[in-house]
Amino acid sequence: TGQVFTQILSTIDECLRFLKSHIHYKDSGTYVAKYEQCLSKAMTVIRMGVMTDLEASHSAVKDRHMKLDIDSRQNGYSDDDTFALLYGVFAARASSVRSALNVAEQHFRDITEFHLMVTDCQQAYFRIRYEMLEPVIRSTIEGLKRNHENSSCALTRNGCAFLLRLCDDEFRLYKQFFTVGDDGSGSRSVAISTPSSPHALILAPFISGTTSFDDFIESLCRVFYDILRPIIIHNPHLETLTELCTILKVEMIEERCGLMQSVMSVKRLVGYTSGETSSPSYTDDYMANPRNGFVRVMTELVGDVAERIVYRISLYAQSDIVEFTPSSGDLAYPEKLEMMKAIEKEHTVEKNNSNAASSISAINLYCLWYPTVRRTVLSLSKLFKCLEPLVFQSIARELLIACCQSLEDAAEQIRNTAAEKISRNRRFLDAELFIVKHLLILREQTSPYRIIMPPGNTPADTIPQRDYVFDFSKYRISASQLFHDRHRWFELTSNNAFLEFLLQVPLAVTEAAGDSRRIIDVRLKTHCHNLINTTSDMIISEFADYIAKAEEIVATPDFDIANNESLKASNMQNFAGQAYKKLTHLWPEIKECFDLYINCKETENILLQPIKKRIIDLFTRASTFVDKFYNNEQKQIAGLPTQEHIWLVMNA
Repeated sequence: TGQVFTQILSTIDECLRFLKSHIHYKDSGTYVAKYEQCLSKAMTVIRMGVMTDLEASHSAVKDRHMKLDIDSRQNGYSDDDTFALLYGVFAARASSVRSALNVAEQHFRDITEFHLMVTDCQQAYFRIRYEMLEPVIRSTIEGLKRNHENSSCALTRNGCAFLLRLCDDEFRLYKQFFTVGDDGSGSRSVAISTPSSPHALILAPFISGTTSFDDFIESLCRVFYDILRPIIIHNPHLETLTELCTILKVEMIEERCGLMQSVMSVKRLVGYTSGETSSPSYTDDYMANPRNGFVRVMTELVGDVAERIVYRISLYAQSDIVEFTPSSGDLAYPEKLEMMKAIEKEHTVEKNNSNAASSISAINLYCLWYPTVRRTVLSLSKLFKCLEPLVFQSIARELLIACCQSLEDAAEQIRNTAAEKISRNRRFLDAELFIVKHLLILREQTSPYRIIMPPGNTPADTIPQRDYVFDFSKYRISASQLFHDRHRWFELTSNNAFLEFLLQVPLAVTEAAGDSRRIIDVRLKTHCHNLINTTSDMIISEFADYIAKAEEIVATPDFDIANNESLKASNMQNFAGQAYKKLTHLWPEIKECFDLYINCKETENILLQPIKKRIIDLFTRASTFVDKFYNNEQKQIAGLPTQEHIWLVMNA
């Protein structure tokens, strides 16, 4: 590749151009073939020279390494010596290789054999570098494994940091030998599509194509992958797995590699606006990032960790949430809330005396949550950052269903627990308030993790979570209609009853997109209705049964109130008076109980409003019955309280 060789190539190029432009000259075709044969030999010479330089660099490193081994037995050698050996000594012939390839590119750019030659040189380079680096990488990773034997997270973080430095160092060395971004520096195929998730936007520049350098870096990172993967697969701790996934996915891929990609893009944009490049090239941007191979391997490792997390979370949901066995203290409701309320009052008095700022209510403290609720919320907070949205959504559904089941079991135990000075109705009220309270906590704490997929943006290869409601009521209607139309059974027309029965759709299916919020909302709605019924029944259950029976009696034909002893005004007065007495005595206790569990005036009012309405409606029905069937004397005996009076009692 000296000056004489370059001049000879230039002369051959000039002669070829002349002969090709004067092809009608005698024997011009023969001379063109001979000159092209000379160029082919020149390309072979350049290839042999590059290969010789690469092997010479490898030999120089091995010779120097042998000398260092001899010296290390006496004095030892440091990491700086290894770095100088792998990069300083090896790069001694980099300028010779690069100049040879530049000469070849200048004269043979348009020849297919040139690209094959460059590819061969690159493969030889990567083979030599892998032979040199693989033992060093394996030794370093094994050393990190011994140093961090009890912490796979520290091993992962330090191992990834080592590989990232290696990627950058290898890329700097690679640029000393080869031209980066040119057609001859490596071939790759690019397939750009619309990213399916926010994480795909970060990973798209890394995984959308492949280069020889990326494959080389990937092969080096595989050494770390092969050592770390068995540790991850056999790790039984869910917290450790989530932390590992966060380290790999957030810290390494999104932050460190994503930040480099952003810096590369900004540099390209600045160069483009300043006129350094004619147009922004996605290929050049991709080629300029040395961490693509690292990202590909770590993304695969993230998938392995996520798969392990999914498996462990299923076991965790079953063993630690569904099959959770509460202690007596976990089910001490309302005793533990009353105790915390008393402590809060004492602290409030002290703070008022010292003019201190008020803090959050003790009733709402995290430590007072039911253990399965604490575990569910904590697990979701750790899983949200480290898993893909659709995977997280599936896991969230499983955890929340398990948590809701554990709350159902706990409420049933509270309902069946015998306690002194507490009635059975109060135990039912405590059970319903317990489950409503914790469902509200779950609803609030999981709202940041709710994933909303815009229409049309759901990936085609995923199965959406959906809830289906089947309505079989039309079966009964269709069957009754069939027997009612018996005169049309044997009609030979389209009006045939059997034909209509067969063509009707007896099953109604309602489909709704399912997410974590819907799981909670469905159960919350059910238990709010149960709470409303339980609370109102504590006051008006007997009175409601009496009014329902009275309305049923008066609906019969030939009804005469004078002949019916059960509908006497005195009976109405007894049932109404009993309900009113319960209302005056139990309503303050009910409000206090709601305040003890819910501890939010706005939510309490929302829950108490339908209870008030049900009580008012019952007394209204009773007043309507009395006005319609009783005379003035009987009305005086019944003595029903007015709606205004009932409202005053409940709003006092």
